[in-house]
Amino acid sequence: MGSRRRLGWRHYLALLVALVTLGLVVLVADPIVVRAKDAADSTGATATSRRVGGRDPCPWLDSTLPVATRVDELLRAMTPLQEATLLHLLQVNPAVPYQGYTPAIPSLCIPQITEQDGAAGVANSFDLFSRQGTPFPAVTQLPAPIADAAAFDPDLARQYGNVIGAEDATKGIDLALSPTINIDRSPLWGRSYETLGEDPFLTASLAPPLVQGIQANRVVSVLKHFAVYNQETNRATALDNSIVSDRALHEVYLPAFSAATQAGNAGAVMCSYNLINGVPACQDPALINGILRGDWHFAGFVRSDCDSVYNQAAAMSVGVSQVKCTHLYSPQALAMAVSEGQLARSELDGLARPLLTVLFHYDLIASPHPLDPGRVATTPAHQAVAARTNAEGAVLLKNDHNLLPLDFAHVPSVALIGPAGGTPMPAGLGAMHVTSTNVVTAEAALAATLGPRLRYDPGADVRSAAALARHVSVAIVVVHDVEAERHDRTSLVLPGNQNALVAAVAAANPRTVVVLESGSAVLMPWINAVPAVLETWYPGETAGTSLVAVLSGRVNPSGKLPVSFPKAETPAAMPDATAATFGGTNGQVQYADNLNVGYRWYQANNVAPLFSFGYGLSYTGFRFSHLQATAATGVLTVHATVTNVGPVSGADVVQCYVGFPATAGEPPRQLRGFVRVNLAPKKSQTVQFSLTPGDLAIWDSAKTTWSVPAGTFEVFVGDGSDLANLPLTATVQLAAASLGVNSGPAGS
Repeated sequence: MGSRRRLGWRHYLALLVALVTLGLVVLVADPIVVRAKDAADSTGATATSRRVGGRDPCPWLDSTLPVATRVDELLRAMTPLQEATLLHLLQVNPAVPYQGYTPAIPSLCIPQITEQDGAAGVANSFDLFSRQGTPFPAVTQLPAPIADAAAFDPDLARQYGNVIGAEDATKGIDLALSPTINIDRSPLWGRSYETLGEDPFLTASLAPPLVQGIQANRVVSVLKHFAVYNQETNRATALDNSIVSDRALHEVYLPAFSAATQAGNAGAVMCSYNLINGVPACQDPALINGILRGDWHFAGFVRSDCDSVYNQAAAMSVGVSQVKCTHLYSPQALAMAVSEGQLARSELDGLARPLLTVLFHYDLIASPHPLDPGRVATTPAHQAVAARTNAEGAVLLKNDHNLLPLDFAHVPSVALIGPAGGTPMPAGLGAMHVTSTNVVTAEAALAATLGPRLRYDPGADVRSAAALARHVSVAIVVVHDVEAERHDRTSLVLPGNQNALVAAVAAANPRTVVVLESGSAVLMPWINAVPAVLETWYPGETAGTSLVAVLSGRVNPSGKLPVSFPKAETPAAMPDATAATFGGTNGQVQYADNLNVGYRWYQANNVAPLFSFGYGLSYTGFRFSHLQATAATGVLTVHATVTNVGPVSGADVVQCYVGFPATAGEPPRQLRGFVRVNLAPKKSQTVQFSLTPGDLAIWDSAKTTWSVPAGTFEVFVGDGSDLANLPLTATVQLAAASLGVNSGPAGS
């Protein structure tokens, strides 16, 4: 359709909206579209009951036909209103307790298509059941995704995704709004806990297996949120305008989406709320048509987040198929635009085609997941994945004098101090919050282990808690932050009296262990007074049992920080600590850190964090040796040996960082490889990293291509991003190479 017709369509829709607002137009729904209350009773039976009077009313259900043929046949059979109905997601309601859905169209054998949020399991809109007096249907409350990231384990990420997909399918969910693969640019972000951390390579390494795990269950993974969405402040308004360089966009904020759509083959992408350099993300032709579909050849469908579309005509013109919480233009308005010649039918077909292609690919039209939101979805195998995530993701930050592990068989007495049975924050808040009836608190698990030797205090009264701590052998204090969608944190200080509580308990008992339940970094003014600190993130329903396993040594902690922890929250001590760079001023958020996001900012500015990205202790020790780095045919091959030099078995995450030639203008060191290694005492293993030309490339904005700069590259190997944790170094000379638009670093 030409530019004149596009303009006419927009004007037509704007006029229609004005008339509807004034009550001058009454839009009548197509009777063929099932109402929401009837759609709740729709199952796959309609889709599979194919023959009527000897004829086949729905030939597109024939799985022997190519998907493209089936899509074409269905589109030819659909009215514009039926197509438009599939492009508008309806909201959760008591009759249809899914966070979003499109109604069934029985005459076309199209079932109700459902979606649910949940980057950490099936999200909580099913609480509608409990509010109606129906017992809550059990799901697995997984640890927060940031805990999955801390494990640095793609195999675990695949299992984590599989739990999400399997439980979604059990509940009758077709589209999983997961995973969240935005970069955790600032720990103040209210959704930090949903992310996979601050590093683009780590995120790009874990996103594909997460997607594959979800989609192995015929549940479509909807990637969130495309792109440069890193705060809640001013969300869904024009004041959330991310001012970011083209180079940072490609090198920091897009690699995970590139990996998840290409290596992960995600079926769908959700465009984000914010503007990017003045253009709404859901209306950005350079982002959606140019990069996503043009450079990456993405063939799935793009849909909006709730209220992330400011102008639906503009969003549809760049290929945003589905919209949600957008009430400006109804399905009836789009259908009328077609009938009046203001919108070409081919354009409407162009929006519906990628959506239908994905639905046919996953057989969600002919064989939908049975609509059964009341069905129990959790299983012992899923709970085991939750426990494994806690085991691999728990990060031991400090352990002076080997206070941990504790000998629970012989310790005379233990005080547990902290609210809610010592498990105050099992899950983050917001649309992805998962409710579970199976949470095992720290108090319950420790009581089962220690019996009467355990004494508990909720910590509300600091003096009472300190008095208890003074009379026990060991004091365990559980503290937490609170992260929630729609609300950024205003400070990294632990809320309430928690810092005073830790200080008082530590003063009363020198054998104090602090357990953190946080979604990202927090400040620790008491760090020098406490001998042991364990980060457990938001641990989910296995919180208590997993905590006992780590504290007792039955599980040797092996997690590494996926985010940096600053010493203070001043502009001199941490990145993005000004209003201009986080939150925004004058309607803009300045991404002034450019490429230096997270740990790279600390290195570039010679600032020491409290705890650095990639850091994490163990109950044993590891030594690194025999580094070899060789380049051939553009591939940099790195070998190193890791040895468990301690007394017990344990796992370490061996990490490989690259320093680019000085002329490249890159951060000092960047993660380009990692591998988990499990070793018995005194055993060694040689690990290998094969760095492709893409791993060694930088984005050239002038030439719009990836290229390897010529010069001396440094290679660092160890188990953390700081030089103190990178004992092995080498240099390699590489020649320049031009790689094209789709060849940058895309994860391990």
